[in-house]
Amino acid sequence: MLTSEMAAHRLALNVRTVTKRARSGDLPGIKLGGDWRFSTDALDAAVQGRSWQDLPFSDQVLTTAEVSELLGMGPDKVGRLARRGELPHWGDVRCRRFSRAAILRTLCGTGSVPHSETPAPTREDRTP
Repeated sequence: MLTSEMAAHRLALNVRTVTKRARSGDLPGIKLGGDWRFSTDALDAAVQGRSWQDLPFSDQVLTTAEVSELLGMGPDKVGRLARRGELPHWGDVRCRRFSRAAILRTLCGTGSVPHSETPAPTREDRTP
């Protein structure tokens, strides 16, 4: 995942240009809680003139901490975004889980999975 600044550097553009293009839909990204996030694969596809709408994303079940690391934001912010419905998830506060593919599709602007209706994939929880 890239921040606006990282995407601007990668594309050799001004940060304002990147966010303006993301807002207009010219670049695949999503604003999460005031911060823009971009998928590297989707940006590369957009630059190459390929559609990012149908990129295949491998799926895995992620914890809040893993999503926090993936998106480069704190776990509290990830929790707030999930509660507001900005990040697709399932489970309750103590056992919230996320689909990596659903998050990446959300970041690309190709839709999201409704958090309350998402079937929960199985996986053994990691113990600290």
